[in-house]
Amino acid sequence: MYSLINSSTHFPFTDADEMVNGGVSQWTAVPMTLIYSFILITGIIGNIGTCIVIAKIKSMHTATNYYLFSLAISDLLLLILGLPQEIYQLWVPLPYTFGELFCVFRGLAAETSSNASVLLITAFTAERYLAICHPLRAHTWSKLTRALKVIGVIWLVAIVCALPVALQFGIIYQQPGIAECNVKHSLDPAFELSTFLFFCLPMTVISVLYILIGLKLRMPKSLHRSKGNNVCMLSSNEHTPPGSQQTLSSSRKAVLKMLVAVVVAFFICWAPFHAQRLLAIYASHPPSSVVIETYNILTYMSGVLYYISATINPILYHIMSRKFRRAFRDTCCCKNRQQTTPTTCFSLQRLPSNRNNADMTETTLVAKNLHDSISNSSLHVTDDDAYTPAELSSMMAEINEQRCVHVSESNRQI
Repeated sequence: MYSLINSSTHFPFTDADEMVNGGVSQWTAVPMTLIYSFILITGIIGNIGTCIVIAKIKSMHTATNYYLFSLAISDLLLLILGLPQEIYQLWVPLPYTFGELFCVFRGLAAETSSNASVLLITAFTAERYLAICHPLRAHTWSKLTRALKVIGVIWLVAIVCALPVALQFGIIYQQPGIAECNVKHSLDPAFELSTFLFFCLPMTVISVLYILIGLKLRMPKSLHRSKGNNVCMLSSNEHTPPGSQQTLSSSRKAVLKMLVAVVVAFFICWAPFHAQRLLAIYASHPPSSVVIETYNILTYMSGVLYYISATINPILYHIMSRKFRRAFRDTCCCKNRQQTTPTTCFSLQRLPSNRNNADMTETTLVAKNLHDSISNSSLHVTDDDAYTPAELSSMMAEINEQRCVHVSESNRQI
């Protein structure tokens, strides 16, 4: 039977003369043990560090960081519950000595953690999209209480969707007296649905949202609207020092590269795992030599990349952020200072009437709320230090355009 459990230690098609005690050869077991040990240590350090920094630094208590905190917990569960047994089974693959209850529990824990990680990354991406492309909505939706509710729903969905897959696992005896943890009760559509719901669909959503974010960051950074003598204007060029334009352009290029890196990393880490599952389901019986070779390659790849996904998340979403590195230094130095945020600078000409002055005040308040929303959302894939006044001004273009239309209508009424 093809192995469908989250493990790289099952090689059902490997030639017998390459095996040691029913497992992989020592030439494979030694490097795999070293790789898994490195992934386990770095993953635990990175994810625990993420949790400590977010928990101790008050300025890190944002909706975005709540998602990332939960993602770190999910990755820790995946690493701690999965990798030690993976390493053990490299050397003692058969018989399976942990019992049927642990076999089912391990499948449930692995599926739940995997599902939660993917859903949390998708939710985090959606929050980031709102903060950059629709800042007004982000100010309304990116509340801590709402984020906690979304996280609770994500974990509930992850557990419910993991049950049909996990309950298929159990102890089987392909050889008399040799127990193996593998698929015992087959539910044909369960793995296909899991691939669609937790890989194909999230991959599509994440890709589309990051494309929209990239297009937003590449938009011109100034907006000019005029109506008679009244001018409602946001201009980044007029208020940005000449030397900072090149820096801002470089920052945007770095951001775009990071967006691409996130999508590519998601695909590389999860595609082999789901491809291996689908191949195990749909491959012909008995399999051809090409299928055997392909399956074994995918097994090696998916076994490593599956756990690398839990290690690379802190790097992609936190460690490459200057704000997080500052918070990490503060945590190590036992500090708990508030992070300072950049000052918003924008120009709106004074309007002549009291009604227009009221509109001006309202616009200023909206601008302040937007600034608070952006500066507190911790958009880690974009460097926090890159949020200059010009960048914030560009993000206010949508608001400014709406306000200009409103001001023009008010002038006509006067």
